[in-house]
Amino acid sequence: MIESDNISPRQAKILAAIVKENCESGQPVASGDLVEKYNFNISSPTIRNEMQALEKMGYISQPHTSSGRVPTDKGFRYFVNQLMDRVKLSVKEQDFLKRELVKLQMAHMEMGRRLAKLLSEHSNQASFAIFPEEVSTIGLSNILDNPALPAEDAKEIAQFFDNIDEHAEKMMQDYGSEGKPLTFIGKEIQLSKKSDYSMIVSGLQLPSGKKGVIGLVGPKSMKYEKNLTLMEYIAKLLGGGAAVMLLMIAASTKY
Repeated sequence: MIESDNISPRQAKILAAIVKENCESGQPVASGDLVEKYNFNISSPTIRNEMQALEKMGYISQPHTSSGRVPTDKGFRYFVNQLMDRVKLSVKEQDFLKRELVKLQMAHMEMGRRLAKLLSEHSNQASFAIFPEEVSTIGLSNILDNPALPAEDAKEIAQFFDNIDEHAEKMMQDYGSEGKPLTFIGKEIQLSKKSDYSMIVSGLQLPSGKKGVIGLVGPKSMKYEKNLTLMEYIAKLLGGGAAVMLLMIAASTKY
């Protein structure tokens, strides 16, 4: 848990709005953007003063000469730990994921690659799946096409994916038994020397007892609420207690 530096409730609301806007647009957020979209019931100068206070505390920064601000690693971490509201997957998304995971349960071949593809398609990020006999990555095109991620960071992610076999054993040891997704922001990622992006990882266990690790990699402005919910839902459905339920759903529904 990070220190809050006595951040006030109003500053917390402004920080949450800055993170959400930055995640939506990938661009710096100005006080005027917040005044137009959020009903804070305070003036634009007051919002600017609060943004300056947040900047002094290290939660946001001003890139280049832009008038807007972007969240720092500390700001993203505070948002994930303290401010984030989880989103709900739609019924259609849940049903589709259930059916796709049933197919994975019944088809053991290439399970990791299919699972990584499922994660990538529903998150619009790069993804990976690690099992003792299989390591799969997919979705780098999502990273390369993302304007929110500088070319240098996209190259670093590509290099991380190229070398993921070297990290697979350690990731299985570190995260294979984790029951919920873990979020790593920027320099918190110890696997990559120049990491300036985010990674979400989760351990999972199949009904057969086989353990694995799934993960998403993307810009720090990724949609944490949606991606964490997605990871939790998939790990839960793939767990041992879900197998019978999944087969019943597959037999009774059509997409």
